Amino acid sequence: MGANMAGTTSVMNTLLKIEQEVSKTKKSLKREGEVDKRKVILIDTPGWWPYASVKETSESVKQEIMSSVAMCSPGPHAVLLVLQSGVAFTEAHRRSVKEHMELLSRNVWKYCIVVFTRGDWMGTPTIEEHIESEGEALQWLINKCGNRYHVLKNNQRCDRKQVSELMEKVEMMARGNTELLTPAEAVMEECEIDWESEYLKLVEKADKKSDSGCGSNWSEQDKLERGSFNLEPPHMHEEYITKWLENTEIVSDFRTLSDF
Repeated sequence: MGANMAGTTSVMNTLLKIEQEVSKTKKSLKREGEVDKRKVILIDTPGWWPYASVKETSESVKQEIMSSVAMCSPGPHAVLLVLQSGVAFTEAHRRSVKEHMELLSRNVWKYCIVVFTRGDWMGTPTIEEHIESEGEALQWLINKCGNRYHVLKNNQRCDRKQVSELMEKVEMMARGNTELLTPAEAVMEECEIDWESEYLKLVEKADKKSDSGCGSNWSEQDKLERGSFNLEPPHMHEEYITKWLENTEIVSDFRTLSDF
């Protein structure tokens, strides 16, 4: 994954040793091949404008990004977040990357490795010096990805050692994760079921309290809580659940300012 012109297709071509013209990806593209005698499946997703918020990205691109997880069922071991070397990584870039990556899941960072393309454009002797010189925005992103990063020189005749080292980092990360990345749609369904379940538990608890015959002993707080159950329960349609989840996400964002 990555913004437009970051080099996501070049990364796929380098890993699979594919010689073809690089063009703008409009739909998620699936390719299979062999890397270091190991079968791999790679999904190349459409990019977004580098400074754009997720609200400014077209629905078709967002849908392609979200559906890409299901293209390698039951889910991917890793997400390669592609950044282009030689281009300053600003706060606007950081916010854009965060919003688009979390289209997959808010838990996506456990599966991420930052891949810098065109390593010969970096301008500093080491990747560590590059990360330090770029400032807080890039340092935040590297930290969010568990300090996992790699540099690729996108050249078909380049040393294959850089590819082997990336595969080693992917395998090491995969061993540390107990499960694969879950598609966003599955997460939504789980949240809907849990919400309804909790609501029904509250209603059942209130009904039992009403049958106990001790209503005269209720406190003012009890009466207030019991009165709330006399209201019509909300209709549990998809639009309601989506809005509820969005509000929950906003609250969780404010809880930890460092995650902004």
